[in-house]
Amino acid sequence: MPVGAFILIEVTGDHTKSAYKTIQRMAGVKACYMLSGSYDILVQVEAATLEELSDLLLSKIRSVDGVTKTTTCMVLGV
Repeated sequence: MPVGAFILIEVTGDHTKSAYKTIQRMAGVKACYMLSGSYDILVQVEAATLEELSDLLLSKIRSVDGVTKTTTCMVLGV
C-alpha cells in the first residue's frame, strides 16, 4: 500500500514560482498548489515506502532553491 502525505512548504523571497515549477515535475508528486498565507506551496505526494517518501522530502524537495521550511502531514487512511 502506498504512503501518502501533504507537505506544506515555506519559500524565501521571490523563489515561489520557480520552486513550484521544480517541485511539480518531481516523481511522486501527485498535486502541487501555490498558496497565500503562512505557507507558499502545498504538495500532495505518494511513494511506495516510507523510505522513498523520506528521500523525496529530504533529498529532493528540501534541496530546491528557496525552500526554507517544510511541514509534513502523513495520510493515515481513508
